[in-house]
Amino acid sequence: MTHTLDSQLIMLARMVLKPGKRDAFLAYTVENLAISRSAAGNIAFDILIDESRPDEVTFYEVWETVEAQQAYMAWRIERGDLTTLMSYLAGQPSFTALRRIAG
Repeated sequence: MTHTLDSQLIMLARMVLKPGKRDAFLAYTVENLAISRSAAGNIAFDILIDESRPDEVTFYEVWETVEAQQAYMAWRIERGDLTTLMSYLAGQPSFTALRRIAG
């Protein structure tokens, strides 16, 4: 039996914030949330916080295609947004790229 993958990409980006940076990080990311959600090929973009670990944040993104997400990231890097985002983090974010099995 052959399985195919859905063309959509689900991206999880997990981040740990520097102590005392949570409010500034949230202000920055919420300010940019509408821009992310309106990006070409974006289906969903949410910022999630685990209430038991308030300095850990997950970006949940759904994109029409891998290429749409890559174009968005290239644009964010070009604008310098990744450098700003990284200034709030205690370390490197972890990324998980997921695809649904089409059925």
